[in-house]
Amino acid sequence: MNKESIQLEKELIDKIFNLSEESRSNYSEERIKDLDLFQDLKYDSVSLVDLLISFEEKYDVELTEDMSGLIDNLDTIGQFVYYISEKIRDAQWVRK
Repeated sequence: MNKESIQLEKELIDKIFNLSEESRSNYSEERIKDLDLFQDLKYDSVSLVDLLISFEEKYDVELTEDMSGLIDNLDTIGQFVYYISEKIRDAQWVRK
């Protein structure tokens, strides 16, 4: 993983915790990617939409086109961060 990818991942995880009721300090770095957005971090569909919109605005990328797919397929922070990172990289590549 390159330096840019690591920084993006850190930013995404920080934002996930900023919009959560849970504190990041409650979890070890090794465990964070395995946490469930809905069970562990108490996200619901509204908070997930808020999170996605904040990423869309910051990174100029479309993320909310398939909410049901996101909710059904991306349970853990690791899966979610990977999905969002790929969308951001794809959008940046297209703009180049």
